[in-house]
Amino acid sequence: MRQNPHPSLPVEARRQPDAAARQEQGGPAPRKDHNPGIDAQVDDLLACGPQRSCRAMLDERCLADLIGLTYDAAIGDEDWTVAVDRLTRAVGGGSAALRWHGTQAHDAVAVDCDPTFIQRYAAHYRDVDPVWPMMRQLPFGSAVDDRMLVSEREWERSEFYNDFLVPYGLHSALSWYGKDHAARPVVLTVMRSRRQPSYGDDELRLLRRLAPHLDRAVAIEGRIATAAARRTAVRLAQAGPALSRRERECLARIARGASNKAIARQLDLSVETINQYVQSAMRKLGAANRTEAVAIALTLGLLDG
Repeated sequence: MRQNPHPSLPVEARRQPDAAARQEQGGPAPRKDHNPGIDAQVDDLLACGPQRSCRAMLDERCLADLIGLTYDAAIGDEDWTVAVDRLTRAVGGGSAALRWHGTQAHDAVAVDCDPTFIQRYAAHYRDVDPVWPMMRQLPFGSAVDDRMLVSEREWERSEFYNDFLVPYGLHSALSWYGKDHAARPVVLTVMRSRRQPSYGDDELRLLRRLAPHLDRAVAIEGRIATAAARRTAVRLAQAGPALSRRERECLARIARGASNKAIARQLDLSVETINQYVQSAMRKLGAANRTEAVAIALTLGLLDG
């Protein structure tokens, strides 16, 4: 913990009277290299009292904790849900979602969200979300209050707000817009309900300070996953995994973004049957989820054609 908020200023300097007081008391004249601007900074800090200094130190500790959790999640030492939950509480949010666009809805990280929220967003409401096209114009790594992108009036008159957010009791959000190692968009949204006040500068500032670490963490996680998939692929190539025709068809369609329900319709099979094919393929490939199964199968060349 940093004890002196002005590291260039010795602690003793805060106990010294100013130049006029020293002269009145017959004290020594100020040194030639004395900088009156430093005294002004100290006076300003002390005038604010200890509350501001303590709050600043708490904010730094909070940020350090969030940064550590973010990198822990990237390398697999912590779950992303824990990191997102901690950030949600730090900015006073009510719920949050971390979504990798181009992957299935169930691969998203949700904190205190209704189970149907992300599925409904992916199925329809992303296409009518007035914030999404504006966000895609931002540089990767941006952190914004959504009201910076869409006016309050436009927001409250949109289909997205009235038909999607209002039934869930949600109103405003902070968002981080990044990309993964494959340059696919990744979005973190921390939401507040109508009962909560709008986000302020402090909350946005915290998210912006965390943003570059989120950028690096998501990239690190992707590279680690890719390396792991390659190692698994080598092992499986030696063992000669045998995926059935249906298993390969399911993984190929998953790679193109189809859900299990959509695959069932396309192949005229039940959803339960598709689930069984996908689970069987995951077991054969040693994959923890559908996305990893597709990555391994692509690396092995099992989905060509």
